[in-house]
Amino acid sequence: MPVVDQEHPHYPQRVGAAGVFCSVFSLKTDHVSTLSDDVLADSLYGEYARMVLVATASCAALASAVRIGTDPSAAMLVAGNILLLGALVTARLAGLLRGLLLAAFACSLAWMTAHSATENAWLSPIPFFSPAILLASLGALVIWDLSRAIRNHSSARSYRVWGFAAALCSMMLYMVIVPSIDAFLEQFRERPASYTIEELTLLESLRIRSAKFAVFAIFTYVGACWGSFLNVVAFSLPRKQSIALRSSACPQCGAPLRRIDNLPVFSYLNLGGRCRACGARIPIRYLIVELIAAAIFASLFLYELVTGAANVPGFPHYHYTGIVWIILYTKWPVIGIYFYHATLFCCLLTLALMEMDRKRCPRWFAWSLLLVLSALPVAVATLQPVAFDTHLPIDLHSRLPPPVAQTVACVIGGVFGWLFGGWLLRMRVSKRTRNLPLAFSLIGIALGWQTAVTIGAVSAITYSLLSVASQPKRWVDRLGATAGLLLVAMIHHPFWKLIASLW
Repeated sequence: MPVVDQEHPHYPQRVGAAGVFCSVFSLKTDHVSTLSDDVLADSLYGEYARMVLVATASCAALASAVRIGTDPSAAMLVAGNILLLGALVTARLAGLLRGLLLAAFACSLAWMTAHSATENAWLSPIPFFSPAILLASLGALVIWDLSRAIRNHSSARSYRVWGFAAALCSMMLYMVIVPSIDAFLEQFRERPASYTIEELTLLESLRIRSAKFAVFAIFTYVGACWGSFLNVVAFSLPRKQSIALRSSACPQCGAPLRRIDNLPVFSYLNLGGRCRACGARIPIRYLIVELIAAAIFASLFLYELVTGAANVPGFPHYHYTGIVWIILYTKWPVIGIYFYHATLFCCLLTLALMEMDRKRCPRWFAWSLLLVLSALPVAVATLQPVAFDTHLPIDLHSRLPPPVAQTVACVIGGVFGWLFGGWLLRMRVSKRTRNLPLAFSLIGIALGWQTAVTIGAVSAITYSLLSVASQPKRWVDRLGATAGLLLVAMIHHPFWKLIASLW
């Protein structure tokens, strides 16, 4: 006969053998879940079922541990039974996260069993110790955890979080966990004396393409993170505000932003463009700048990084290119020139944002940009492979020491850029041209005086054509001349080598 729990009088507390067993081994959830939250504590039959599952999982884990020496795949059964024991003993971690973890492990175990060389790998001589029973038990717990999460969190925003978490776990399972297990088991398999080159299966081809896309997505999202930081830099520096010693907060109510609300692009879309605390609208400019920075990193990844800097004149040619040969078998000169040019375009974007706000770049920050972009190619010559005398009838570059030659190239490029920027400044191409000379000087330093001349000529022609039409002229006045220069430079960059060959 049930007695009443004094602390929770509406919870009937079972007594007897099952109750004693559960209380000793803490199998019954300690007032964390109600009876409807834990199906195995809802009745006396549930407690007996828990006892059977715990005993079976314990014995299966021990039996599998004994076979690890002769069958390496038994390690997966040991880990699976330990996970099952943890889920049965306590319900403190029950919910979406545990459900996704158990689902990922169950999929890995199913894949490993399906590809096992053992005959009838799904069933063991003792059926209760077989992978099929373990998968069934894990599947039941996964279904229960997910249904419990759905009952407890029914808002639309939670569904978006679940979908994102499920996609992330599936990606990690498909591209990391499964190949890692396969690589671990490969060392225990018999290897043939000779190999035959075979075509990749559809799943193998899909996995390779998925891994390549994941690498591309990582580089792209790094750009979005830089865009989020550039928003802060462009707003704070002209106003003499700190960018390192303060936390992110809503500009309307001053409420500190939670970490989940500080993710570039995703947080803006998740919040619907409004502050979580006060509901004030977040300016769309933040999202646009993050997307522009992501586009900079993504475009440079596609036409410069994975091609082995094929767009850069004077850069050595690689016979093998692509994500595998450039990134995984790392070619550091290509990685360096990629991030150097990404830094250049991020600097131009920052100056354009300041110009849109009718602010001039602080002098100390301008000198910092000039010195950093000049010091890098002097220290690493491959960052600026275009010699300063390439289109001149003299040969001085080969006669000078590399640091001196790179310093001369940066000085000449910076001077030419500053002159072109001052010339366009006098043309009054836009009402907002505060940072145009500095932006042109950075282009001359990073890409050479030849590129500064080319981009300067194209920009002058473009500004002259836009000044004729009233509507485009209005957009140029609104965005600023430096924003137009950034656009011209990004369009020029993929065709840099081709344009340089036309000189």
